[in-house]
Amino acid sequence: MDIERIKDKLSELSVYIVELNEDIPDEESEYLGERLRKRACERTFQLACENVLDICNLIIAGKGFGLPKDNRDALRKITDNKIIPKKLETWLEDMVNFRNLLVHRYGKVDDSKVYYYLKEEIGDLYEFAEAINKLIE
Repeated sequence: MDIERIKDKLSELSVYIVELNEDIPDEESEYLGERLRKRACERTFQLACENVLDICNLIIAGKGFGLPKDNRDALRKITDNKIIPKKLETWLEDMVNFRNLLVHRYGKVDDSKVYYYLKEEIGDLYEFAEAINKLIE
C-alpha cells in the first residue's frame, strides 16, 4: 500500500475540511446571498469527495481487494474489508450521489439543501479521515 500517497491525500482532505469550515457561514441567508461563496463551498466539497474516493482506490489497489466496478463498489470493498464502518459507507454513498448532483446538475439544485448538507454532514469527513489514519498507523 502506498502509505505516502495516502498521507498526501489525507493532508489534502484536511485542508478541504478546514476550508469548508471557514467558508460556510453560520447563517443560511448569508450563504444563499453570496454566489461566489456558494460556488467555492460546492467546489471544495467536490474536491473533498474526489479525495475520499482517491484514498479508497489507493487502499483497494494496495490491499489487493480487486478492481472496483464504480465508486459505490469501491466504498463497498473498503467496508467489506473492515476499513470503515457500514454507517460511514452509507454516508459516503450519499456524499458521492450529492457530489454527482452538484457536478452534473442532474436537476435543479436546492441551495438550502446544499447549505444544510455542507453544514451538518461535514463531521463524516472527519470520521473517514480518522478511520484511514488508524489504518496507516
